[in-house]
Amino acid sequence: MSKLTAHAKPIEVTIFDGTKEESYKPMPKQGDFHGLPHKYRCFAGGWGNGKTAAGCAEALMLALEYPGSTGLIARKTRPELKATTQYQFFNGGGGNPKADWTGCPQELIRNFNKSEQRLTLINGSVIHFWPLDDPDKLSNLNLGWFLIDQAEEVPEEMFQMLQGRLRQLEAPRKGIILCNPAGHDWIWRRWVHLTYPDHGLVHATTHDNPNLPADYVESLMNMPEAWVKRFVHGSWEVFEGQIWPEFDPDAHTMAPFQIPNWYEGVEGIDHGRRNPTAVLFAFFAQMHGHDYCFVVDEHYEAGQLVGYHAERLLEKRIEWGEPLYTVIDASAAQEDPNTGRSVMDEYYDYGIVTVPSDRHVVARINRVAEWLRLDPNIPHPITGETREQGWPRLFIFKNCVHLIEHIQQYQWKKKPPTKEEDAKEEPLKKDDHDVDTLGYILMTRPPPGQSPEGNPTSKNQWYWDRIRARIEGRATEVNEILGSEA
Repeated sequence: MSKLTAHAKPIEVTIFDGTKEESYKPMPKQGDFHGLPHKYRCFAGGWGNGKTAAGCAEALMLALEYPGSTGLIARKTRPELKATTQYQFFNGGGGNPKADWTGCPQELIRNFNKSEQRLTLINGSVIHFWPLDDPDKLSNLNLGWFLIDQAEEVPEEMFQMLQGRLRQLEAPRKGIILCNPAGHDWIWRRWVHLTYPDHGLVHATTHDNPNLPADYVESLMNMPEAWVKRFVHGSWEVFEGQIWPEFDPDAHTMAPFQIPNWYEGVEGIDHGRRNPTAVLFAFFAQMHGHDYCFVVDEHYEAGQLVGYHAERLLEKRIEWGEPLYTVIDASAAQEDPNTGRSVMDEYYDYGIVTVPSDRHVVARINRVAEWLRLDPNIPHPITGETREQGWPRLFIFKNCVHLIEHIQQYQWKKKPPTKEEDAKEEPLKKDDHDVDTLGYILMTRPPPGQSPEGNPTSKNQWYWDRIRARIEGRATEVNEILGSEA
């Protein structure tokens, strides 16, 4: 009978009548992880923080504490799994032999079937080593526990599928994930932002592992600042491919305030049927010699018809007033080949006149980045405060929770490794409806409201004249069509 005891002290493995003390001595953060009582545990953070070693040790503990149980150790692809997690499970991490995890003791192994990647321990417990690139392979599993390494590489649906496989009796029925933070993804939402029930998190930086070579840590600290934040400190706010790393919730968000009646309002719509429809309400004002934009409210919902969204928009107009204009995704102007009508026509039926947006995605991304940029010459719009790093021209009210989340998570589509230099630069089409809407609004260059104390001529007035002409022309055209039909 095999037994593994003690979580936050040197692990002891009892084999038959003798005792074998393994050299794995959990570091403080590893000990915290082993001691988490939650059903679903996450060990996250920077490179070399000891999460994979702790995960392998915990997997062995579960297998030994529940004889005859079945577990799964997984990663996205088979080559990555065999070269990293599986190798470390059997051989250790190659660190300090007096402290680090040195691998599963041979005395505990009954056999290992290489063709099926199945390990059987002497107590009858089985551990499968499988990749997560084919969900069909998991459909018949009956698991007692699972571990996903580098979980940020796999979709949440895969984690949920494994949750549904935890049905083995006389087993812990627990899930473990190990990850490097990758922004506000599903892991962040479950373990950091919303803290799902029975989810426990331990976060450790590279500096939490004293067993790493000093020159290794020094080389990491010499990398670019954003890289260090993500891979050393394990920041959830920085990730590879982030489109707007300029965004800082402390600088770009603010508590709602009463909008003065001289601010100019603009609405933006990105319409979806199965996908969410995103509507933003923004106001522009000129203060301290600069133009500012305040995104004050949002509507974000999927699976509804135009009429539903139009009603929500009109309800919000009671609070925010009539806008200068409403800009909508240019695709909404496309006419149905059968009816000859467009989404713009549908909104017009509810009294909402819209103008089509700009079609240049990268130009919109650049425009938003310009408004997000901190400028030492720009003071805070409300307080007039100045500071060394400056302030942006774009502010978002904290009640716009979807936009605030998605603007931080917006990322470039990964380029094929063989076409890294020549691949087209385009964003990943995921959770982008409200960020697109923000781009639609800013690309129209709306005229800022002028304080009654002074009314200088807007440098964007010429552009607003063009927008107003397009709105009036569109309304006249639709009225003529409706009149002829009558």
